[in-house]
Amino acid sequence: MEAILCYGLFFVVDPHRYGGGRMDQAPPIVHGLARLFVRSSASITIKMKNLDGSIKNAGQHEWRFFAEMAADSSRFAVLYNRVLLAARDMGVGPDALPDFLALEGVDNFDLLGQEELLGQRTFDAVVGVQAAKKRVRSLAGDVETMRIAEQSVRLGQHRFAASVLENYAHSCGFCGFAPRSLPKHKLLVASHIKPWADSDDRERLDPRNGVVACPTHDAAFDTGLITVNGGLRVHRAPRLEESSRTDPGVDRYFGQVLHPTLVVPTGGSPPGDSYLTWHREHVYRGRLAG
Repeated sequence: MEAILCYGLFFVVDPHRYGGGRMDQAPPIVHGLARLFVRSSASITIKMKNLDGSIKNAGQHEWRFFAEMAADSSRFAVLYNRVLLAARDMGVGPDALPDFLALEGVDNFDLLGQEELLGQRTFDAVVGVQAAKKRVRSLAGDVETMRIAEQSVRLGQHRFAASVLENYAHSCGFCGFAPRSLPKHKLLVASHIKPWADSDDRERLDPRNGVVACPTHDAAFDTGLITVNGGLRVHRAPRLEESSRTDPGVDRYFGQVLHPTLVVPTGGSPPGDSYLTWHREHVYRGRLAG
């Protein structure tokens, strides 16, 4: 049970961010599971590091479990639900063991934001580097180590996308479209401002390098038809301006619907200036005065 729940924590928690004096900053679910297992909170993140092969000579049963879950992601939702059902039968209620992945009764679980990783040689290179680091710490073979490393990268991308969606209150920063009652229908995209392939390890996981958009505005931002300046004002490229005047329907989505400034909900963090600057200089298909 502990291995299944600690593996589930990877979807919401990066164990490498916490330890020592930072353990008190870990999300409540880490401390909650520690109480349930009658362990210290630090032991929970150590267990997670054993699972992903980050600790030297971790037990084979732990990293093998991580590798098996990475090889067949559909198995995890089944195991997670069995744990919840068994816990409820034993009288362990949601207060002691919450459904922290909102998967109760769900047979499948898709990772968020994986589209950014498709077909990129950079992805293979990053996985290779991480696999090399993990290989010296464990007794896993090459195939298993690559599988563990790839899943670690994919889980990091999932956590990034989830945190960006949360930061924007699950609404498009460009038009306010907010289908919050339809969370699994991919009607919103949480993607990097400075693309994943061009970012370093820190930038790839930084929520301030992300923006949430509906598919139309995400595509326009991703291809440089719109950009955002340091004051969060939204700018349209000359090609888009021309299209709005001549092509049917374009002005409907890039006229009044497009907010004049990027909307960051109250309590949310605005994008980092360095990421917006990178987008204007390397992606935007226009030039801004000054």
